[in-house]
Amino acid sequence: MENVRELAEKYHGEGCNCSESVVKTFNDTLNLQLPEISIRMASGFGGGIGRSGCACGALTGSCLIISALAGRVNPEEKPLTDIYPYVHEFHDRFKKKFGATCCRVLNRKTPGTPEFHNHCTGLIMDTAEMLDEFLREKELVK
Repeated sequence: MENVRELAEKYHGEGCNCSESVVKTFNDTLNLQLPEISIRMASGFGGGIGRSGCACGALTGSCLIISALAGRVNPEEKPLTDIYPYVHEFHDRFKKKFGATCCRVLNRKTPGTPEFHNHCTGLIMDTAEMLDEFLREKELVK
């Protein structure tokens, strides 16, 4: 598989936000063939949900990818109890690794500065690598 760290870094460097970078990286590396609307849906999660500083966009983008692989289209397809544990566990691993899940806690640099961007780039790369390992461990991808 293409190096997810490098691809996530590339997308963030091209101007994608944290959530878009993760979703685009895994759409490409896993050949998910998500429609463009899926990338658009990730756009609002950047900056901790619209730059509110809440849930980290790299985390929310990861949750979108996990849901794309383990989720459902209709309630009849599978119960939520078959889906939530994956997202919950990834959330907990993220929090353990980085010490928080809130954007404003994870990156205390000034938004819009090169320091802020560089800090986020590292976090996005680490999250992409962590998600890749998680998906393989849970056999959500081959």
